[in-house]
Amino acid sequence: MSEAAPIPTEAPRPTGSRTATRQLWIERLTRFAASGLRPAAFCAQEGVSLPSFYAWKRRLAAPDDTASAQHDPGPRLLPVRLPAPAAVEVVLPHGTVLRLTPGCELGWVRSLVEALGGLPC
Repeated sequence: MSEAAPIPTEAPRPTGSRTATRQLWIERLTRFAASGLRPAAFCAQEGVSLPSFYAWKRRLAAPDDTASAQHDPGPRLLPVRLPAPAAVEVVLPHGTVLRLTPGCELGWVRSLVEALGGLPC
C-alpha cells in the first residue's frame, strides 16, 4: 500500500510584480525538470498546489501573448467566396419538396407553403 502524500499548502503569494511571479514559476519548473520527482511529490516539497503547478506549466508552455500582441495586428483572415447554391430544397411535413432558386420573394414562398398545407413560415 502506498503512503499518502501530504496535502500541499499554497506558499504565500509574492507581493512583487507579475514578472516576478512568472520568473518564480520559470525557476520552479526548471527545478522540477531536474528533480526526477513526480509532480505531486515536487509540489508537496515546494509547498504549492498541483493545480497551480499544471496551470503555470500550461501558461509558460504557451506563446507569450503580451509580446505577440504588440507585433501581431490580429488574426490573418483570407477572403473566401462561396458559390451561390443553384437551388434550395424545402421538404414539407407531408413530403412535398419545393426547389427554390436564390432570390425568391419571401412573401411568395410563405404563401406557397401555406397553400400546400405546410406549417406557416
